[in-house]
Amino acid sequence: MNDERFKQILKKSFTTAAICFSMGIFFFGISFSLSGSYIKAVYIVKIWIAFFILGLLTVARLLFGETNWAKSKPFYIKNLIFMPLYLAVALILVMDIVADMGVTPNLPLIVFCIAIFVVTFTIRQLIEYFIQKAKTDKMNDALIEFQKEHTWDEEE
Repeated sequence: MNDERFKQILKKSFTTAAICFSMGIFFFGISFSLSGSYIKAVYIVKIWIAFFILGLLTVARLLFGETNWAKSKPFYIKNLIFMPLYLAVALILVMDIVADMGVTPNLPLIVFCIAIFVVTFTIRQLIEYFIQKAKTDKMNDALIEFQKEHTWDEEE
C-alpha cells in the first residue's frame, strides 16, 4: 500500500469519527438535558478519547479491507468482524459515564445500550449497502453501455 492510500484511509477514518463524535455529543446533550443533568467536562474528554479509539479501529478496519482476503468478501462481512470491538468501546464509555454519575450499571441499561448500538449499526449498514449498490449499478450500466458501443463498432 502506498502512502497516498494510507493518507486517504486516515482522512476517511477520522472524518467519520469526527462526524460520529459530533452526533454523539448531540445525543449525549439531549439525554443529559432530558434527565436534568449536566455534562461535566471530563465526560466530553472521555467521549473524545472513545471516538479517537473508534477512529483507530476504523483505520484498522479499512486497512483490513485492503487485504486480498477481505477484498473478496462483501463489505458487511468486514463490518461485522469489527462490530464487537466498536460495541465494546461504546459500552465501556457509557458504563463509565453512568458509573461516574453515581448510577450502578445494570442489565437493563446494558441491554438498552446494546439495542441502541445494534439499531444504529443496522441503519448504517443499510445506508452503506444502498450507496455501494448505487455505485455497482452505475458501474454495471457503464460496462453495458461500453459493450454496446464496441459491439456496434465490430458489426460495421
